[in-house]
Amino acid sequence: MRKPPKKLLLAVGIALGLAGLICGACAWISAAKPFHRGDLTGMANEFSIIDREIPPLPVRDSGNFVILQFTDTHLIGTKGKDAKTLAAMEEALLRTEPDLVVVTGDMLDGFNKHWFVDKRGALCAAADIFERHGQYWAWVPGNNDGETLGSSADVAAFLGRDYPHCLVSNAEDIAGATQYVVPVVDAEGAIVHALVFLDSLGRDPETNYLTYDCMKKSQADWLRAQLAALKTQAPQAKASVFFHMNTPAFTKAKHEGEPYAKSEAWYGMVDFPDSWSIRGNEIVDRAIAGAGSVGLVCIGHLHPPANQCAYLDGTYYHITRASGYQAAKRPGAAVITIHTYDGSPRRLYDFDEITF
Repeated sequence: MRKPPKKLLLAVGIALGLAGLICGACAWISAAKPFHRGDLTGMANEFSIIDREIPPLPVRDSGNFVILQFTDTHLIGTKGKDAKTLAAMEEALLRTEPDLVVVTGDMLDGFNKHWFVDKRGALCAAADIFERHGQYWAWVPGNNDGETLGSSADVAAFLGRDYPHCLVSNAEDIAGATQYVVPVVDAEGAIVHALVFLDSLGRDPETNYLTYDCMKKSQADWLRAQLAALKTQAPQAKASVFFHMNTPAFTKAKHEGEPYAKSEAWYGMVDFPDSWSIRGNEIVDRAIAGAGSVGLVCIGHLHPPANQCAYLDGTYYHITRASGYQAAKRPGAAVITIHTYDGSPRRLYDFDEITF
């Protein structure tokens, strides 16, 4: 019998060796970090946050209410950059001692379908910080949070079920995963300000996640109803509205608004292209403008190199820099002080920037 050529034997040996290496690597990966770890799919079917009770939060004796805003942490549930982000968040929390922490979306990275990401672990790592310190915090989804391994509604259900200090809720028959109001009250229980939270929706699955979805009429109608109720209950009170992705009003504020400025800080609004405006979100701009009682609209999403803020037509439009080392070389946060006893829209807020 003729012996196989040496080249063929060598090729077969190399192939078998590579196959062995691949199988060994897969076994090691599976043991170290199982695929799809942290999958939250279906959580919204197990636990509902519809009409979940949201407690009112008290204003300070001074009349001030302090918010620490994080956004775009882009956690993946592993060590390294996540550890730096979480440590910086906890340090900022201890330094500012806020009345409420607000997380305006993209708490999770969009690559959460990959084996090296632990979606549930990433959520727990951040939420455990706030729970450990007894800190109330409010969350709204970003475009990345619900892309895979659980929708934004699944994430909201998980947080609402397991973390009592997470203020998250939704209304019946409304688009999106989160729509709720946090009342800010004085010592007598009277409403002096309202914090309104909306889901600005994520990517559009019908276009293979290549474009962004936009907010819907049901959300704009809900927002109008909440602002009308506020005017009835507390005619002098203003509202601050938080969501993740920008609306056309932010582009208008960039061109026509007056940049926020004070002695220690100056915020311009110049670092994002007009083309990034999401036209479909204009439906919420109209609801805000029609109410005349919204003092602040605050978002993340755009990852500016520094916080940006401009004042236009009685409303501040604020964009906060990314808070995660996965998303920015120099992440940070915003400290928003609401002077609830000051009736002037221009003096209602102070904005400060934290860098990590």
